[in-house]
Amino acid sequence: MNENWTNIIRDNGIIKINNFLNKEELIDMRDIVNFYSAPKSSKNSYWSVKYTSLIFKILKLNFVRFKHNLKILELEKKKKIQSIAMSYFSTKCFLNFIDAYYSPISNNPVIPWHTDQAYHGNKDQIKFANPEKYFLKIFIYLTDVGPDNGCMNYIPGSHKIGYAIRDGIFKNKITYSPYWHLADFRAILEKKENRKYFENYFRDNPNILVNFLEKTKFIETNENSKDFDYSLKAGGAIIFDEGGVHRGSKTLKNDRMVLRYLYSKFKT
Repeated sequence: MNENWTNIIRDNGIIKINNFLNKEELIDMRDIVNFYSAPKSSKNSYWSVKYTSLIFKILKLNFVRFKHNLKILELEKKKKIQSIAMSYFSTKCFLNFIDAYYSPISNNPVIPWHTDQAYHGNKDQIKFANPEKYFLKIFIYLTDVGPDNGCMNYIPGSHKIGYAIRDGIFKNKITYSPYWHLADFRAILEKKENRKYFENYFRDNPNILVNFLEKTKFIETNENSKDFDYSLKAGGAIIFDEGGVHRGSKTLKNDRMVLRYLYSKFKT
């Protein structure tokens, strides 16, 4: 692993890695996803994260699924993906989730601007989780992606702000309001009653909020903006802290296939 990757992710929240898979690995993974053509969050898009779980597939005589799942787990070991996550978290971490899915050509964004692990809903019904409970996500693209073609869009450095919000709400230092959507995320930062908290939190980086608010002022109304797009050839990967503000763009040129590994300090 390139040790510089960790520093880049810590600074920006994201890193792009070209040619993460070699040609043979890419063909293997693409064949598996093609075999199921499973949309996101469907039954066949999920994969076992432990070798022991594969026993149940053998007992059910599901030998094809067993073989495919084994290849996905072997790839994770071969590429030493967990070591990347451990370096980022600076501690032991766990592979909590694997999925692989297919997104057809569409004029709609895969998912709009948002931040993951955001508290949402009625305050009286929410148990605020430890802000350390979040994922480092590894997206391995099995098809070409780019602007308006299924690429990841990410606001560099926004993962630091996302953590500050989670931490402030968890410790009751700022008032809770839902903030999954970018507009709500921005609203929390702009509230006068939260100003002192954020000024103190980012006293060593005082421009981070101003820069973020300026960068994202028109981002939701300017769909043609490509300022935060990432482009990759099939076999490339993006690794990112899910607490940053990001989205998945439209898939206008070709169907999109992706394999994902998610790591956390906690077992889910």
